[in-house]
Amino acid sequence: MLTLRSCSLTFLGLLTGFVAVAQTPNTGPTPTTLLSWLVWFLAGLVLLMAVMTAGSVTSAAQRRYEALLAEPAASAAVLAAVAPLEIAAAQAVTATAAPQVVLLEEAVYA
Repeated sequence: MLTLRSCSLTFLGLLTGFVAVAQTPNTGPTPTTLLSWLVWFLAGLVLLMAVMTAGSVTSAAQRRYEALLAEPAASAAVLAAVAPLEIAAAQAVTATAAPQVVLLEEAVYA
């Protein structure tokens, strides 16, 4: 992923630099063309990083959403396996020291 990202950044930087050079009629580099190279390169870099960040956030949100959809079935199986252990523990320990199970739900804002 890191190699792909660095290659993409290098390619986009070179592409925007060549585009900036192709638009100027001057034959030699002047401060104006150097500045436009820098501006186009930075603009391309920012655009590429914004696209990659959006893709990463979207991917993470999608995985989190799929995990939340699969969670009720998994939590039911876990509770079914843990319930006999809790009943045995409650019978062995007095009522004041019995463990309590608290289930919390998390909200995902994507």
